[in-house]
Amino acid sequence: MKEGDLILVSAEATGLGKPMEAVIDKIETFMGQTLVTVTYTQPDDLSGFGGCFVDIHITKL
Repeated sequence: MKEGDLILVSAEATGLGKPMEAVIDKIETFMGQTLVTVTYTQPDDLSGFGGCFVDIHITKL
C-alpha cells in the first residue's frame, strides 16, 4: 500500500452503510497504528471529501 493507490474503505469505518472507493493521500504511523488519510473518488454530502482510517479498514483494489 502506498500513496496514490486506489483503495476501498470499509462500510464499518465510513459509517455510511456502504464501502467507499478512495485514493490514498498519506500514510503515517502513530502509537503503533498505521493511519491512512484518503480522498473519496465519489464524495457526497454525507461522506464529505475523505477521512483518516486505521489500515485494517482498507482494502487495496
